[in-house]
Amino acid sequence: MVKNFIQSARNLKNTRVICASAIMTALYVALYAAKLQITPQLRISFTFVPMALTGWLFGPVPAMAVGFCGDIIGANVFPSGSFFPGFTVTAVLSGLIYGLILYRGKGKWLLMRTAAAKFSVNMLLNTLLNAYWLTVITQKGYLFYLSSHFIKNISALLAEVAVLYLVMRFLSAHGIEKMYK
Repeated sequence: MVKNFIQSARNLKNTRVICASAIMTALYVALYAAKLQITPQLRISFTFVPMALTGWLFGPVPAMAVGFCGDIIGANVFPSGSFFPGFTVTAVLSGLIYGLILYRGKGKWLLMRTAAAKFSVNMLLNTLLNAYWLTVITQKGYLFYLSSHFIKNISALLAEVAVLYLVMRFLSAHGIEKMYK
């Protein structure tokens, strides 16, 4: 795992990786703008796709950078309230998880790795951590946010895994991995 982390950090010296990460950041920001706001504290978004793809192709360090830059730019260009750095921490940690679990994943285990990564992000970060951040911001009870985020994230999990897996399979079938070796 440490070896993969170091290798992914070295990827940031590669011009192709930097350019692809910048494109993924731009896609993250575009998807940030296209989020569906359910309640003031609850939204559906596909920003996980470019971040997870970056983690899959280049590892945790570039994926963390995409999460950081995408969240900062998205929150400033398309604000939906005041900026709170806790959500940026969630985005960076999401990139870390996607990179650690998905990096160089292929073949028959790709679906399992995709499900494990998405489950980890949805339950640990999007449910537990984001409920805590909302408690800090609004001073409402933790269980209030925990229950609504749990229902949303568990309901969306299967669809999000399917979307991510299908995108990765499509890109893999068209040789994306060979471009960045």
